[in-house]
Amino acid sequence: MSLPTVSAAAALLALALSPGPAAAQQQPGTEPPAGIPAGLFTSDPARIVDERGGNAVVAATRTALARTGVLFAPEQTRELALREAALTALQRNLDVKRIGLNRSVVQRTLVEAEAVFDPVFILAANASLSNSFERIERPMQWKPATQEYVRGQQIPTGTRTDDIFLCGTMDDILSQPPELQTNFLRGRMIAPDSNGRCHVRALPSTAPVALIAFDKERVAGYYPFRKEASTRSPNGRTETYTGTAGVSQRLPWGGNLDLTVVTTYRDAYYVNNPDDPSTRVYGSYARPWTSRATLSGSHPIPYTRNFREGDENRLSIDTARLNIDVADFAVRGVVNQTLLGVDTLYWTLVGAIQRLDAAAGSVTLAEESAARMQRRMELGLASESNRGQVVAQMERLRAVQQQLFGDYLTASESLRELLDEQDEALLLPIEYSAALDQPPEVPPASGDGVGRLAARVLDSPDYLRSETAVRIALRVRETRDAQTRPDVTASGSLQVSQSNAVFGYSSVTDSLGSLISYDSASLSIGVLYRRPIGNRAAKAALAGADHDIARQTHLLHQVERQIRGDYETARIQLASARQRIDDTARRLALARDLYDRAARLEAGGVVTVYETIERLGTLLEARLGHIQARIDARIAESRMLASIGALAERYGEGVAQTREDRERIALLRGTGALAAFGEPPR
Repeated sequence: MSLPTVSAAAALLALALSPGPAAAQQQPGTEPPAGIPAGLFTSDPARIVDERGGNAVVAATRTALARTGVLFAPEQTRELALREAALTALQRNLDVKRIGLNRSVVQRTLVEAEAVFDPVFILAANASLSNSFERIERPMQWKPATQEYVRGQQIPTGTRTDDIFLCGTMDDILSQPPELQTNFLRGRMIAPDSNGRCHVRALPSTAPVALIAFDKERVAGYYPFRKEASTRSPNGRTETYTGTAGVSQRLPWGGNLDLTVVTTYRDAYYVNNPDDPSTRVYGSYARPWTSRATLSGSHPIPYTRNFREGDENRLSIDTARLNIDVADFAVRGVVNQTLLGVDTLYWTLVGAIQRLDAAAGSVTLAEESAARMQRRMELGLASESNRGQVVAQMERLRAVQQQLFGDYLTASESLRELLDEQDEALLLPIEYSAALDQPPEVPPASGDGVGRLAARVLDSPDYLRSETAVRIALRVRETRDAQTRPDVTASGSLQVSQSNAVFGYSSVTDSLGSLISYDSASLSIGVLYRRPIGNRAAKAALAGADHDIARQTHLLHQVERQIRGDYETARIQLASARQRIDDTARRLALARDLYDRAARLEAGGVVTVYETIERLGTLLEARLGHIQARIDARIAESRMLASIGALAERYGEGVAQTREDRERIALLRGTGALAAFGEPPR
């Protein structure tokens, strides 16, 4: 069951919390309205009998008019109490259900906004497999021509004697100067070809070699040459596996804290005693695992752009919480208006029934007078003119009855549509006379007692919703004002890491357990200062927030004036209705006295039947005016309570049929044990 339905049921079931003293007096034939368990409400059997007697006029009038073909109405009827009508309207009203779902939507929005500050756990894994392969390229390269020397000729490559080479063989050394023969004997000779010629290319003095000898002559030009683009890895394929685990936490003041642990598997083999002078190898072992841990965080400096109220995430949470209140006030407002519609149509239906009953009674009396006129004519005591006048007055009363029956049909159909009833039936009000016989008191314009309802304007759901909109606008302005400040953020990071280029670990647990034995560590601390030039966007947003506050404040004042005006208007209408009740009661007593006197004088032959029927018409008008004044008083009270949002709160007392029930409901409401329509559970 949705929230509005639960609250509605709580208010309507208030009378069931403790059985009234008159419950035991309920007659077997007097059953509670459909859908409400027997014995749930305290009823007055005598009043119910009187009400059903008045409701019988509907069937009688419908049958009479149906015979004449003037009017047709459904034959089926159904009794309906005010509390049942209110409960049915709330349960079937789609607006109540739709607005009630807004709270659930806003609550989910709040959970989503608060989830930003939940820890975020990170798990990641990746693998890297790599290998190197040999590739040979043969690009074209410019090469200069070789230098040609004949056998026995010296080849100078520098200015020193060690830089002189000999083109020849051992037989040619003796013919060279003695100071050079020793260098030539050490190998500084270039062997000639079969033609006794040497083909060389002397290199600059900065080169690691003095010259390059060729087996044949080379002319200058472009020649292809072999170039190694890549080589196969001597260790084969390189495998790297990395796993990452971390947690990130946003701080409520606008900062964040991150902890990350990364462990890596990479092939690495270490040789024992690699620098042993004897070059002996004592074996190797695998150390593929290394890890690193990083702790980093950043936080805005207080009174800067993103600190606390300047954080957009905090703004989302605060506005979501306020929107929950708005959703509650919206539910209360819709329930309040729904109950006002039910009250207005229900009391209109009651008034239509009572006016129809009064008209039917007058028609019955008029028919009796017409019958007496007919007997007098048969005796020769009255003329045809007198009879025509009586018939005309009687037909006028029947026309009034027919019009009032049409008003009843309209009221019944309107209430049936409001309750979304599917069956074609005429609604008959029941259990209403106790409330109708006790006209509401008129609250004073100011003062204590009931007049304090006027001061409850601030508790009206419409006012509270507008007031919450102002609070939301003020909260948004706080964030927009903070966005105009410079952004100053302090940040820090500490990282410790292992490296298997120096010393790895044989397993992942050893690596993680020995993370404190790190190979390298780095610590960085910094402060970032940012301020946009001009910052026009933030200033425009702040100006927009100021305008929104002014707009919402004006709307709040407008709603307040509207509520006070509606309350005062309804209070004046109630005062007018109460005054009309007293005036019409005196007029009704006078009209009844005049009619009774005319009836007695008619029996004595002093006045005519026509005059008696005319007095009967005056009596009917007085009765209709009195009934309408009583109905207007009930409707005016409902409008007055609805204008300040108190109709749901007072509804339990309004539908109670006995004084004990009303006192019990008032006591429960005063102690907070009873939730009114649309209120969240306490």
